[in-house]
Amino acid sequence: MRPPLLLVVGLVLALTTMLLVQAGAPVTAAVTTVLPSDIEEHRPFADVSPDGPRAAMIEALYALGIIQGTECGTGRFCPDEPIERWVMAVWLVRAVDHRDEPGPVVGRFTDVDEEAWWSGYTERLAELGISEGCAANPSRFCPSGAVTRGAMASFLTRAFGLEPAEDAGFSDLAGTVHTPNIDSAVAAGLVNGCSKDPLRFCTDEPVTRAEMINFMARAFNLAPPAKYEEVAEEHGIRHLIAGYTIHHDCCAPRVTNLERFSDTVTGTVVQPGERLSLNTLTGPRTVEKGYLPADTWMGDQVADSVGGGISQYAATMYNAIFWGGFIGSSYRAHSVYIPRYPPGIEGTLYYPYIDLVFRNDTDSPVLVVSDYTDTSLTVKLYGDNDGRAVIGEWKDGWHTLDVLTPGGPDARVVTGQISRPYRYVDPPPTRYISNPDLGIGETIVIEPARKGWTVRIDRTVTVNGEDRSQSWWVSYRSVRAIIEAHPCVISNSCPPEAQPDDEDGDGDREREPI
Repeated sequence: MRPPLLLVVGLVLALTTMLLVQAGAPVTAAVTTVLPSDIEEHRPFADVSPDGPRAAMIEALYALGIIQGTECGTGRFCPDEPIERWVMAVWLVRAVDHRDEPGPVVGRFTDVDEEAWWSGYTERLAELGISEGCAANPSRFCPSGAVTRGAMASFLTRAFGLEPAEDAGFSDLAGTVHTPNIDSAVAAGLVNGCSKDPLRFCTDEPVTRAEMINFMARAFNLAPPAKYEEVAEEHGIRHLIAGYTIHHDCCAPRVTNLERFSDTVTGTVVQPGERLSLNTLTGPRTVEKGYLPADTWMGDQVADSVGGGISQYAATMYNAIFWGGFIGSSYRAHSVYIPRYPPGIEGTLYYPYIDLVFRNDTDSPVLVVSDYTDTSLTVKLYGDNDGRAVIGEWKDGWHTLDVLTPGGPDARVVTGQISRPYRYVDPPPTRYISNPDLGIGETIVIEPARKGWTVRIDRTVTVNGEDRSQSWWVSYRSVRAIIEAHPCVISNSCPPEAQPDDEDGDGDREREPI
């Protein structure tokens, strides 16, 4: 299962804070992420109920600057009217192009008035390869024509670079040029068919303005994927609250375990006041369930255990919980720091003793959606935070957090800080393991030595103007070095002629640095 795109476009209201950690080394700098709290109430359209299912996405794309100037009247959005092709051009160019203005009009389309304020957007749409117009000889754009569902799928596939997909199996696509793009848009989770029995797409039906908003919101991950459309409507789930991505190397058995675990959790709905225990939901990780032996910390070294590697799910989900402003969830950080995760703000799992428990302390249900690629895991929490949505990631020791939409006055706003590491603890004495197959001057480092250290986590969640602050400490233990060496080196009994070189002349035999 792959996400369509995780987009942070030029129009995003972004505030990014980064923390650099060298691989295998302790953290050397503090990270503070302060998100804007001076939020104005945005209710731009009188014909869109603020409590209705469409409001959050319409207001989100309004906040991103996508739909300004395309209103159907003063203070009106006309959500149920068909979207015209010129409006689609404006929305898509603003969504994917990194320009404040679309550029000059060169008269590509004979039916586009060059004096119209939006004419440059139709030109730019063609330059970007998203649309060639509606007819040739002469070249026309049909700006006032309604966007059909088939054309919508082609527009979205080209605009957002969706990957080719297998045949979705719709029975009514014979003769349409949009078929490959429909398959891509459906596979990416942007759109569903129009009926299930028989499975049809209704290619020639017009798309309403509200529907188009929802399709684009899914491309931005602001709305749940199309497969959860009915779930979202049933539970009143309005928009993305928080999402987080943690990256990893591909192809190891732990990645298979992570994907298996992700598939089990995704789609879970947590009702207001309820708690979601990952261990209770998924149960024991066993070979029968498809889990593989993979790296797991066992005592003072890494060894294989069935289901190893799924702690990345807890680490990723906890970051979504943390930055989403949820209060009352419980987690346990790893005992040994792993640079793959943000220090302090991460979690681990070990059935049945170590768990991550998400508490939904809001008044609205929360939908958990997991996406993965060969080298990343993303966990997204959808619900209702008065339109506010944030996404973050941890990659190569860098933390970023972006405010996609600022939300209204009732949104929870999070300020978070990780201290500099302190209270360092030296590792215990090196443990040597006898290996007679090694030469006297050879060693194998099974586990390098690591110092232990502590960080302090501070978080403030601002709700309705009231600050709720929390502070806690996370300590990572030190790790002794484990080194294999020839038995005589360990016992200091090697014959003089076979002693390892004393390169520095201090009388000590040299061993491989740890």
